[in-house]
This record gives sequence, C-alpha cells and structure tokens, in this order.
Amino acid sequence: MLNFFDTIPIPTIVVNNENKIVFINQIGLQFLELPNQDIVLKPVIYLFPEIELGKLKNKEYFTTSYKNSIRVNNFINIQFDSSTIQNIEYKLFYLKEFSSKDSQYFSINNTDSIELQNKLLINQNKELEQFTHIISHDLQEPLISLIGYSKLLEEEYQDKFDEEGKMFVQFINKSAIRMQNLISGLAQLSRINKREAISLTDISILIKEVKDDLSHKINKYNAIITYENLPSINCYPTYIRLLFQNLISNSIKFSKKRIQPKIQISCFEREIDWLFQIKDNGIGIDSRHFDTIYIPFKRLHNRNEYSGTGIGLAVCKKIAEKHQGDIWVESQPKQGSKFCFSVKRTIF
Repeated sequence: MLNFFDTIPIPTIVVNNENKIVFINQIGLQFLELPNQDIVLKPVIYLFPEIELGKLKNKEYFTTSYKNSIRVNNFINIQFDSSTIQNIEYKLFYLKEFSSKDSQYFSINNTDSIELQNKLLINQNKELEQFTHIISHDLQEPLISLIGYSKLLEEEYQDKFDEEGKMFVQFINKSAIRMQNLISGLAQLSRINKREAISLTDISILIKEVKDDLSHKINKYNAIITYENLPSINCYPTYIRLLFQNLISNSIKFSKKRIQPKIQISCFEREIDWLFQIKDNGIGIDSRHFDTIYIPFKRLHNRNEYSGTGIGLAVCKKIAEKHQGDIWVESQPKQGSKFCFSVKRTIF
C-alpha cells in the first residue's frame, strides 16, 4: 500500500497514528545512511530524538537532529505533512539536507536555532578532530613505510640499478616525503581549531625561543633578526609562537641570493589591539598575489626554487583570526616584504 512512495524522488518517512515508523522509501534510506528497513515499527523519536510532534503543523518546515546507522549525529531539514491513505491517517516527513542558507533562515524564524546551531558546531568540531586524527596518524603510516623501503631499496640495491633506475627510486622517495609534509601541514592547519588557555606571554622571550628553534636555518643563511621593546600580551602562546616561526622562516627562505637576510620585528600598541610587523629585505611579493598567498597549498614559486608545502601562511591567517585580528602584507617585487598582523587586546 505504501510502496508507491518509492516512486517519488524525495526522501520520505511515513509514521502512523501511534507515532511509529511504518515505511521509509529507498531514497530515504540512502539519504539517512540507513542500511535496511530495520527501523520500521520503531518510534519516530528513535530517529529524531528532539522532535516535538505535538507542535507540528501541515506544510511546516523544521530542523532537527538524527543519528545514522553508525550513530553519528547530523542535522536535517524536514517538511511535515499529514495524509489519509485508505482511511488511515499518516504523518509524512519529507527530508531535505541541512545547509548554511537554511541555517540563516532558522536563525530568524526558529527560537531554538541558537541551541541547534551550537549543537551543529559541536558535531562539526568532533568530526574535524576525527579527521585530524586520521591525517595525523592513519595516513602517515603507509608513507613512513614507503619512505623507509624506498631508502632501503636505494641503499641495498644501488649497484644493480642503472642511472634511470636510481632516478626512479629517488623520485619515489622525494614524492613520498613531499606528501608526508603536505599531510603534516594539513594536520597543523586543522589543529588550530583546538583551544588552549589564554595566558600573558612575553613576546621577547617567545621570539628568543623561536630563534633557538630556527638556529640551524638562521646560521645557514647568516640571517640577522632584530627586535626591541616587544610587549607581553594575552594570547594563545603556542599559536602565536607558530605564527612568528612561520613568518620568520619565510623571511629567511625567500631572501635574495648572495644577500644577507635582515629581519626586523616591531610592535605598536593601538586602542583595541597590538600590531606586529615582520619586515625583511627578501625577494618581495607582487601585489597581484596579496590575497592568494593565504590559500592552503597555493605556491608562487617552483618547489625546485623554494621548498615548502604552501600551508604556512594559511596557518598564520587562521591564528590571527583566532586572536580576533587580521594579517596582511605590504611588499613590492625585489623590495622585501613587511607582514603585519594584529592581536585583539581582549580575546573572547
């Protein structure tokens, strides 16, 4: 009797007068990521625990949460309707994907939307943490094996390879290392979402620590880094340290050939924030690229000229925004660059 719902191209759930599910069409099962009809005859609140059936009106849209077959929480839009089929009254739920546009609508029209969207953000953060764990661990393991065995192949069997064979093995090794660095960079970008305690941080001491971390690179390029009268500010110290490390490292990396890198760090106290500047005498950046340099994996130079993953400035931007500030660059080709970023004095 209800099988005709399988002929309509809309995910549909049919509920009887006892509020139990009596039918879900095939497209509905796929939409909800449910494997079969085992859900039939279970109360509708099994799928939608937050639903308030007594408040529903015909043709009305509402938003609620549901759990799929592996109990992962999601959000969904539903149009409610009622219908009489062969003298039996049924409740019909027409399912629709929850989108950012719908989120804006419900923020105006649904008094429960703030709580709903908070739950959505919590769910998305959990999924992001799971994703970060996967790229930090599971995807690294096969690459570690690939790098290890390619090096072993190169060392143990190098006498049996001709020049072309040696080149192929080196190419495999370099590509695997590059992929490993890209994955590490992506994991680093994802981890910026995690919170740490805000604390009063002496930026002068923090820069000294960054210089110690970059000492090998600083010595290799004979770079000079100067700063004075840097303040103590309230911030997320781990992230601010990473921001300075990325900007200083870039200033050294993108230095002019046969020119000693000189980097000057300064800070200005403003009414609502701190303004930091990292100025260098490097190769500079064309103004056409001022906006695109913060896009993850966006590279302006060939990797044979300058190594890296193209993730560093994306991380810097995300850290600045986490401190309710901004980041921008003032530069001209061959005239050096001055990266500026702001940190709100009071972070919420």
